[in-house]
Amino acid sequence: MTLPVSAAADCPVKALLARPGGSLAMLTDAKGGFPRRPGAMMALWSDGTRVGRLGAGCIDADIAAHLDRTEPVTHLIYGEGGPIDLPLPCGGQVRIALIHAPCADWLSAIWDDRIRRRTGHWNVDLETGKPQRDTQGQGFQLTLPPPPAFQIHGEGDEAMALTQLVAALGFPTLGTEAKPDAHSAVVTLFHDHDREMPALKRALASDAFYVGALGSRRAQNARLQSLALEGVAPKDLDRMRGPIGVVARGRDPRLIAASTLTEVLAEYEARFG
Repeated sequence: MTLPVSAAADCPVKALLARPGGSLAMLTDAKGGFPRRPGAMMALWSDGTRVGRLGAGCIDADIAAHLDRTEPVTHLIYGEGGPIDLPLPCGGQVRIALIHAPCADWLSAIWDDRIRRRTGHWNVDLETGKPQRDTQGQGFQLTLPPPPAFQIHGEGDEAMALTQLVAALGFPTLGTEAKPDAHSAVVTLFHDHDREMPALKRALASDAFYVGALGSRRAQNARLQSLALEGVAPKDLDRMRGPIGVVARGRDPRLIAASTLTEVLAEYEARFG
């Protein structure tokens, strides 16, 4: 079985591997309402090319203005207490480490972790830019979990809408016969609920962080009874989501898809964010 993994077009690590010679800007601290968490990255090159974003355009443009610095790592502060007059609309303060020559082996290891869907733990020396696979020490503690992968079962409009949303956001998808891992979400979108049983049994026997199925509360109760009769343990039945989504009684396929995607991403954020 395979677990096909895709990367968003704006993946900084993949971009730097494909085009060496760039720099890596990494968010190391954020206070206030800044919409990125520490560990967010952006790749930059001296010709003006950028892959990924760290903030508003003015901040990203200013980061690019420091590419000619000679130290291994340039430290930049924006917002409150920063030397640069670029106030943040959300208030607070952010700190950026601009690593001018990121280690190619490190970038390859990050990408290998992503392909193999492993969580990477790194200790990054913010003076030299040197990383170590470690969670100890005085450096920046960087944790990089794999992105949520989606296994979507179904042939109707709801399945098509969810598949399109997942693709538009650049999240990985799994083949329907692949074994989900702990960072995977499994969603069945059948109106004929007998067809969902094999996929749900496999999903509940896996480490998937989210397992959900389309249907009403009545359908969910019938589903749980059927799964119990087929030998699914009570502790696994407790993982079964339904009705799915954050919006009750959704009927439009696009609303069901968006509502389900929101619920999945909220669960991922609560567990791994």
